[in-house]
Amino acid sequence: MKKLIMIVLSLGLIGVGTGIYLFNKKPETVDDKKGINIAAADLAKAYSANERAADSLYLNQVIEVSGTVGSTETNQDGGLMVILTTGDPDADIQCTLRDKGVQVAKGAQVTLKGFCSGSGITGVSLTDCIVTK
Repeated sequence: MKKLIMIVLSLGLIGVGTGIYLFNKKPETVDDKKGINIAAADLAKAYSANERAADSLYLNQVIEVSGTVGSTETNQDGGLMVILTTGDPDADIQCTLRDKGVQVAKGAQVTLKGFCSGSGITGVSLTDCIVTK
């Protein structure tokens, strides 16, 4: 009986320790991660050709995408969303910038690094993006 109580208490302490660790763990950011370098048009083509295959390569991965800024929009949180053109108006790359107050000019050549969220109705989405060039 004492052995069973000790096992239950040990498992309980392990569970509490794990919970505290996960609660205090900082969220993952793109800052210190090496991204997969790809042009905006190539990323869009990969998703247009085979979304499942593109997801296996890029989904939830850090991507460094380069292209021309077609437009910018402010999202519901007041952050900037940069739309990179790809030559296909139905397959743009949407990059939501992490930091507020960042300015990106329309027509500028930029490289943005962020987490790939996959493809949606309006194109491929990246989140938590930072401007690297």
